[in-house]
Amino acid sequence: MPLILIYLSTAISFLVSALYAVGSWSYRRSYLHRLVFVIEAGYALWAFSLISIMAVDDMQFKMFMTHLRTLVLPLMFPAWVLLAAALFLPDLSARLRRFWHWIFLFPVVVIVVNAAAMMGVPGLAPLFYSDFHEIPNLGGLVGFSRGPVIRATFVYSALCVIMAFAISVYAAIVLRGSRRKYATALVAVSLWPVILEIGILMTSSDLPWRQLKVMGLWPFIIGIHYAASRVDVFEITSLAQQRVFEGLPGPVVILNTRNEYWGGNTAAEKVLGLQRRWRGRPAQDIPVLAEILAGNGKYQVEGFNYQVLKHTLDSQHGENRAQILQLNDVTELEESNKVLRDLNEEILRMHRFNKRVQTVLAHDLTGALVGTQMLLKDVVRQMPGTESERSQSPLGKVHEAHGVSLELLRNILTWSHEEENKGGLELSARIKAVVRHLVPQTLQRNVDLGVQLPEQEVWLWGTALVVDAIIRNLLSNAIKFSPEGAQVLIAARTEGAFAVLMIQDEGAGISSDLLARLLDSNKSISSADGFGVGLKFTRDFVQQMDGILSFEANTPAGTRVVVKLPLLVRT
Repeated sequence: MPLILIYLSTAISFLVSALYAVGSWSYRRSYLHRLVFVIEAGYALWAFSLISIMAVDDMQFKMFMTHLRTLVLPLMFPAWVLLAAALFLPDLSARLRRFWHWIFLFPVVVIVVNAAAMMGVPGLAPLFYSDFHEIPNLGGLVGFSRGPVIRATFVYSALCVIMAFAISVYAAIVLRGSRRKYATALVAVSLWPVILEIGILMTSSDLPWRQLKVMGLWPFIIGIHYAASRVDVFEITSLAQQRVFEGLPGPVVILNTRNEYWGGNTAAEKVLGLQRRWRGRPAQDIPVLAEILAGNGKYQVEGFNYQVLKHTLDSQHGENRAQILQLNDVTELEESNKVLRDLNEEILRMHRFNKRVQTVLAHDLTGALVGTQMLLKDVVRQMPGTESERSQSPLGKVHEAHGVSLELLRNILTWSHEEENKGGLELSARIKAVVRHLVPQTLQRNVDLGVQLPEQEVWLWGTALVVDAIIRNLLSNAIKFSPEGAQVLIAARTEGAFAVLMIQDEGAGISSDLLARLLDSNKSISSADGFGVGLKFTRDFVQQMDGILSFEANTPAGTRVVVKLPLLVRT
């Protein structure tokens, strides 16, 4: 019965360890999986050695396989310590990784000396094993005496086991969430072979039964693989994603859940100089990656500019986060932007110069036309006949056309100042100022002007000249084209985030053709259209203030013009 259990347990341990070792080798780029592979491959070789010794009836072969076990077993126990730290205590793991060559120094020395003993170097074999002999009734298993190196290996391995247990137990106590569960599972499977061997030693002195400690191997391997794969769930997916990004022309860098450099595509290796031997190292220890991570989404190298896009992947357990750094070449785009900025500055300089010239010309012409307009007004007033006859006379029409030209120059002068002296404006104050200015025109036309202002102050953001021009053009047109004795109403109110200005008259209204041309920015309106020129400027002024201009028919006759201007946002 004991021999059957020994054979069965050893076979299961070999199969489980070998299969998991093959799986771990696929992800050997990860520091974590390399440690898992060392443990799984070591136990697979240990189990294979036992099976082959029991299967082959040759003492020299048995001695060789016994020595062969020592080539891998010394590596397993320090790997177990580093694995426990890597899984649960990243800060401790970072410190231990700095001294990994010292941690593995003793196992490497043991392996080298043992390899020399296997090659027949005199005097070395007794340091490991001596006095080989077959154990009766154990199916070919051999007994031997352990030399000083093997005994030292046992001491070193025991220290590593104690340290690995300490790390796992500490993690199971202090951690929270799923990681505590995985740490507890690792402690449980690590205790299993120890408890099994202690129990066998205490309950039976029969040598065959004591060999059943091999039953503790395969549960231990399954437990380690479970904890490693669950805690480091993104290691596997990152490798698959790297293959997806491999063909991209721009650099792509993958950092695993512990912010270690996992890999990059060909472009990343060429452009950034990343080396394959750096895989598994913390990103902060690799200068180029540390610079990219510390940058504000930009990275420059060898005259090229890259925009860094960071994609974060969350674990299904909500604990781990892997990162993908994608670098897009924006060198040509930034050069184009620089050229565009230079052209824009040149255009702005020309625009400012043109506006200065335009302002000077409009100001000088306005001054000259004001004087001429006053002379024409006096001449027309002294002509014989009624006011209607005087206005229809050739000189009266010249006076009217001259007034339109003067208003056009005033609008041009206002437009040239539309970006200057912007600030908060109180709408009611601007309406009152324009109404006072148009009192002579109101009296001349014998129009009843009604003004309805809101009780509270209504503040806008803009230029006083522009707001006055909007109100003046609309109100002047309403007065000008209203019949004598008609009523013109100007009202203001607030509506949401807008101030609403409404002007309605009882005139003939605006023709549909003129309104269509007015609303079409691609069509021009000549001075022959009369008030259309002023409305064209008014539309531009309203658009400059991000407002809305609309026209609708007034009942029973006339036009209602509605202007919506954004209110001043106070902070």
